[in-house]
Amino acid sequence: MYRACQAWIAKYPFIRTAYTMFSWFSLAMFVISLFFVRESRTMLVQYLWSFYVLLQFWFLCRSKTLPWKPVVLFVLSGVFVVVPVTALTVGTFHLVFGGKTSDTWSTAVITPIFEELWKLLPLGVFLLFSRRASALSLSDYTLIGAASGIGFQLMEELSRRWLNSGIIGRTFGYSTTLLGGETIHWDVFSLFPGRFEESLLPTLMTVSHPVHTAMITLACGIAYRLRKRWAPWIYGFPALMLLWSILDHAAYNGQHKLPDWIFTIHGWTGDGYKTRTVFLLMLAGALIADYMALGKVRDRLAVLPNEPLFNPFTELWNISVSLFHDRRRFTYWLDFYRERRELGFHLLYGNTEASGRQGQIEKRMNACYRALASLAFVVIVVGLVAAAALGVSDTAYSPANDGAACFTCMFDQLQDWWDRLEWYEQGGILLGALALSLLFVGFWPAVSIALTAGSIAGSGHTIADYIRDPKKMLTPENALAVATGILLSRIPFGKAFQWAGKKGRGYVRKLLEKLGFRRPDVDIPNKRPTSDGPGPHHHSDEPDTPRKPEEETPNRDRADEERDDHATVAGKKYNEVEIVDHRGNPLGEFDEIDLEERIFYEDKTAKGLDRINPRTGQPAQTPQQFADKQILGKTRVRIQNMLEKAAATRPTAHGSSEVPHLDEIKSIRDFVFRLDGDTPELRAAVENSLNQLRTEFPDYTFNVLFGGKP
Repeated sequence: MYRACQAWIAKYPFIRTAYTMFSWFSLAMFVISLFFVRESRTMLVQYLWSFYVLLQFWFLCRSKTLPWKPVVLFVLSGVFVVVPVTALTVGTFHLVFGGKTSDTWSTAVITPIFEELWKLLPLGVFLLFSRRASALSLSDYTLIGAASGIGFQLMEELSRRWLNSGIIGRTFGYSTTLLGGETIHWDVFSLFPGRFEESLLPTLMTVSHPVHTAMITLACGIAYRLRKRWAPWIYGFPALMLLWSILDHAAYNGQHKLPDWIFTIHGWTGDGYKTRTVFLLMLAGALIADYMALGKVRDRLAVLPNEPLFNPFTELWNISVSLFHDRRRFTYWLDFYRERRELGFHLLYGNTEASGRQGQIEKRMNACYRALASLAFVVIVVGLVAAAALGVSDTAYSPANDGAACFTCMFDQLQDWWDRLEWYEQGGILLGALALSLLFVGFWPAVSIALTAGSIAGSGHTIADYIRDPKKMLTPENALAVATGILLSRIPFGKAFQWAGKKGRGYVRKLLEKLGFRRPDVDIPNKRPTSDGPGPHHHSDEPDTPRKPEEETPNRDRADEERDDHATVAGKKYNEVEIVDHRGNPLGEFDEIDLEERIFYEDKTAKGLDRINPRTGQPAQTPQQFADKQILGKTRVRIQNMLEKAAATRPTAHGSSEVPHLDEIKSIRDFVFRLDGDTPELRAAVENSLNQLRTEFPDYTFNVLFGGKP
């Protein structure tokens, strides 16, 4: 079903476009409603608390392999699946057996049982239908349960905040009662806020929904991990944790109403005060077990220098250092550690189904696309505001309007208001913008949106000055930058300059090298054409990549090479087949396609990896960098373009004159890489990249021939 939906969306791209427009429109309407609708502000407050709890679990589950997006989907499943199913179940139960939902036996017995059971539904569905379920870490089980509980908690607390509109609730808080005081505690400096405990003479408490569900799902993961050693007794462990959670929930809901023997048993378990401690001990043991398990396959995973053993503290240290000293490497560290853990658990516990169906790793290219889309949205809004301001700039700041509200005054008042806020209030607003943005985009695009909003609020006087006097923007440097951008990006003549610059860069570089103004570049391994030497038929996966001068100018043996390349190879073999989109833009090439054997052949040259760069004293490329770029990265992009963006095939200037139809090559599932190098380091690096491709594209087979073409 998932693949059918993906194919349907790929066939009708307007669905994705319509959904994107609806999402941005909904976000804009929600932001506007914050100023006029009290319930919207209430919802934002509860959402921020739930988001804060999710961040705590995300930080503590150090051995997780799930990326952020699936975790958010589990939160949404708690909101849109668990809550309606629980309400429907309880309502149906009362419809059949009678009674009211306010009865003691309903609130203290039936409701806790159904709530704790149905909160496990997202995990059950995931384990039943996901093809990578057998390769989860124990932290993944914990995070899935916590996310489902957070979604359920979000809707439950939001309903309480909306419905509790009495005098006490409005004065002292929505969870305050006359006899019990504050009953739901949301504290910034507490672990897992949202616990239930009366502030006046408390006798018992219960932790929040995320903690209960995370404890049960972690117990399920432990039972599954130890099933071969302690089965069948180990399956009683998650059942015991489920009963404990139901008991905590029931005892709190039925205070002073349930029989005494229930509270006696509840007292044996610590009256709810020991639940969080037990869960943290379970989580600590799970982290130790996960990292010890990864150590068993250490020789099959990428190991960093000075890393004697896998541990969360080294990971946190490297991530923290990169965040504050070199943020360009921050996402690299995050992806590297998560992918290494994912591969390790796949090698340890993944079954045949999981080995072919691990979830794809979220790509930086998509994050960049969302970031650009977000920035484009901001630019459009600012442009519309500026355009409107130009129409009122003559009257915006005239003496006649000094006492009246004006458009530019809004920006002045915005910065005045922003400057009056304390640092923690500004931080709370930025965190709210970040949390809202995470509903629609990834983490770093959301950070960009939040920082952009803060910069606009802090630059109100500057914006107002530009609106009052637009000529201030026409400084010489601004005018030159705008004119240059228009010349190079908007009119065809400027595009011609861009094209000429790309084509002539190689010749200029070569001329500077001959004149002695520039040192020649170190020979870096790259993909070579099908002939024995560099020639005019060289191509790259990126159509706009400038070609090296030595690949553009040689003409020796040109006639023989063109004659050989233009001829269709016998046995339905085709050379240099290019795929294009519906506008005719190139998306990449296949070096050779064998329709008879149903194989894609890709030729890569790996010579020169051991050459030393005279400027740095280091090799130009390591074998792993070469394999990740030339095999993993380019093949990933080529397959995705062929399946999602390509509309047709066409011959190239130096390839076969006839090429197969796009539908003929889409069904090919075999790749063979032919490398002219052969060293142990190269073999290990290529095998790592091929394993990653096999994980991301389980329907394809990937093999390599060393010491062959090109």
